[in-house]
Amino acid sequence: MQFSSSQPWHRFYGEWTPTSLDYGNATLLSQLAETIAAHPERVALRYMGEELSYAQLDAEINRAASALSARGVQRGDFVALALANRPAHVIAFYAALRLGAAVVEHNPQFTTHELTPMVAHHGARVAIAQGPAVGIFRELPQLEHVIDADADWEDFLAEGKKQTPRAEVNKDDLALILYTSGTTGTPKGAMLSHGNLAANALQMAHWCLPEEHPQAMAVLPLFHSYGLTMSLTVGVVTGASISLVPAPRLELILAAIAAAPPTWLPAVPTVYQRIVDAAPELPKIAQAISGAATLPSATIGQWETQAHGFLVEGYGLTEAAPVVTCNPLNEHRRAGCIGIPMPDTQVRIDPDTGELLVRGPQVFSGYLHNPEATRTAFQDGWLRTGDLATQDADGFITLRARLKETIITGGFNVYPGEVEEVLLSHPALADAAVIGRPRPDGSEDVVACIVLASAQPGAPADAAQPTQEELREWCRGQLARYKVPREFIVVPDLGRDGLGKLRRRAVAERFL
Repeated sequence: MQFSSSQPWHRFYGEWTPTSLDYGNATLLSQLAETIAAHPERVALRYMGEELSYAQLDAEINRAASALSARGVQRGDFVALALANRPAHVIAFYAALRLGAAVVEHNPQFTTHELTPMVAHHGARVAIAQGPAVGIFRELPQLEHVIDADADWEDFLAEGKKQTPRAEVNKDDLALILYTSGTTGTPKGAMLSHGNLAANALQMAHWCLPEEHPQAMAVLPLFHSYGLTMSLTVGVVTGASISLVPAPRLELILAAIAAAPPTWLPAVPTVYQRIVDAAPELPKIAQAISGAATLPSATIGQWETQAHGFLVEGYGLTEAAPVVTCNPLNEHRRAGCIGIPMPDTQVRIDPDTGELLVRGPQVFSGYLHNPEATRTAFQDGWLRTGDLATQDADGFITLRARLKETIITGGFNVYPGEVEEVLLSHPALADAAVIGRPRPDGSEDVVACIVLASAQPGAPADAAQPTQEELREWCRGQLARYKVPREFIVVPDLGRDGLGKLRRRAVAERFL
């Protein structure tokens, strides 16, 4: 095999991984249909001691699609989901797609403050949710139907028929909207087509070690692009039996591993470290791919010793469905870097800024109702990642810094501007900067540097000075718990420039 000098990384691919793939008109629906036809009796989903075969999953999806259709969902509509990892999530996801609708994913832990602007932005009329999100959704006038996945699910499915009309869907049709907001805190709905998502699933399916019957585990949330692709859609393409873990709690993860040892476990560094610290004896887990934060070498060594399989680091972003690069699952893997590009994926480093730029079939078309953000997301047809990186002569890429200043904590993105907005609504604060403080495990702690209103000229002598706990409670009322700062550092000023611009990196260097 000849390797192009412009793409030297191809020689490091696994021998089972082609350098280019035939995507045809593949959609998420066609990929699911192929697996259902090939393995109807195979277990598709495992959840808390229960199992669902691919044939049973197909029937449940039909019932849910019929029930959604009865509520007016049709081709081109949006269906909002706010669900943890559970069979209802998978069923609702594919049911909406079968009707030609697009899914809008939401974190079920989000508050009214977080969910309201998203729903107003995308305008879905039907939602399926759990927990507090149900009550929040039912207060929003544009949502005409809100199905409670805990209280209403069985009745909802009972309304549906086993056979339901299926829309004609092609690869260019919109399948999914995922919200991301960079450092501004303003939600942007990334639009991912069937072709984007199907291509990335196919790329990763060919990246994985070949297995006759993969056993996958969904520890990462399916409402996140990483969890959705790496656990669900890749699992479907490979005909995997997927264990759904409802929350990334250690006892649930260990119980799922014991019940059905996975051969394929995508997660984040903190999850792998917690597993090996708690379980010196693990079954063989052939392949594990880490993302969302730097993977420490010590974690790799400990995992590969105890789990007797590969643990490698990859990289992606929501706008790329999400996987862009990954270390090969062979002897060529390299600790400390994010690997090499996926098949049919081009990368380059901007010579002026050092920013990593990406092109490929998995790259999104733009942001919903936001042409300006879409224009700035691309540079001459290349997706701007917002990350500074270097690429060596072999094509392996190393991240150096994040232009966007997004904080990654426990695998979740925290956008400084969003948290700062909440803090600045507190009457006792005059200014705030939210930054990430690196942790030894590769994750980050959310830290807020705050300027008290009482310290400003003209402030009354008896002005309130909030405690750390009072500020946390203020944030908890408007933000998901992982976004709430772990520490509040009182500072005299934030050193804003003449235009009032906040330089978070300078703040971090000054106060952390």
